[in-house]
Amino acid sequence: MLVALLVVATPRARAQSGNSNQQPAGGGTISEPATNRKPPAKTSVPKSPGTSKSARTRPKSAATAANVVVPIDGKWWTSGNDFGTSAVVFTQIGNDVSGQITYADGRTGNLTGVFSGKRLNYTWANSAGDHGSGWLEQSWSNFLGGTWRGQRTTNGSWTLNRIEGNWCFGGSRTRIRKVTHNARGALRLVTEDGEIEEGHLEGPYIILEDEGLSVKGEIYYKANRVDFVATGTYWTWCGR
Repeated sequence: MLVALLVVATPRARAQSGNSNQQPAGGGTISEPATNRKPPAKTSVPKSPGTSKSARTRPKSAATAANVVVPIDGKWWTSGNDFGTSAVVFTQIGNDVSGQITYADGRTGNLTGVFSGKRLNYTWANSAGDHGSGWLEQSWSNFLGGTWRGQRTTNGSWTLNRIEGNWCFGGSRTRIRKVTHNARGALRLVTEDGEIEEGHLEGPYIILEDEGLSVKGEIYYKANRVDFVATGTYWTWCGR
């Protein structure tokens, strides 16, 4: 049976309710609605028999977290572990990933893998005849880490940092540093004024060099930022 319910708001209730007819925070006035207008009557609608709440609210897409594509394409820097100092350029098409490795000592290599969730399972080979397999997990947008194995290594580690791209000085998008680096860790950045500065990468640190002075910045992955403690300044990641 359908039951008609008539609801009339009192002046006090209308004054206390948050709606678009109140004065905006930025100033100005908005005309008040007619007070003698009655709201339309609400009609209750019976639930369809045999339909559970979960069935009514279930999203149409059956996608799970494992199917969400997380982009890792671009250049990454690795050092300070037993895989070897190198730069890796990932190319990603959907969940399929290929990578070109350039080692600091001149070797080259490649890898192929599949990215599922936030983990890349891959196989690799290099110009020295080494080959193996491993996995990398993306804990934060600028950090990949995991284990690998080869002919002579059964439980190696591999950590990669995404350094190349745009970094905002002090978090300001009007002060962007465009940073690039090579496989040996030599770093070059261009400021918003077009000034060129140089430095190098040292594991999880960025070392800026200016007129014989070095300023050390520590990469804080969880916040996607670099802190320069000595100068009290910082960069935040602005993308590529």
